[in-house]
Amino acid sequence: MSQLLQLGVVGYDQSQVSHNSGTIPGTPGIPESAIPFYSVHAVGVQANFVLPANDLVAFFKYYDEYRALARVQGRTIDFGFSWTLRISTK
Repeated sequence: MSQLLQLGVVGYDQSQVSHNSGTIPGTPGIPESAIPFYSVHAVGVQANFVLPANDLVAFFKYYDEYRALARVQGRTIDFGFSWTLRISTK
């Protein structure tokens, strides 16, 4: 195989699991525990393009967050590539 394209569905969930402590800066003694736990869910797509003969891999990911509680909701675009450096151990 000289070229390989991979497509898939991706997602994540994030949730706060412990209470906040201390006070909110700039407020007269309001405890951070008054802030509700945050959580968010996201779903998206990922594509990988692989050139095995050239030792190259490129990827692209897109996530759309939904149902964000006590935090900002948004979108994430992520891309990059890697190149494998072959080092002989003979």
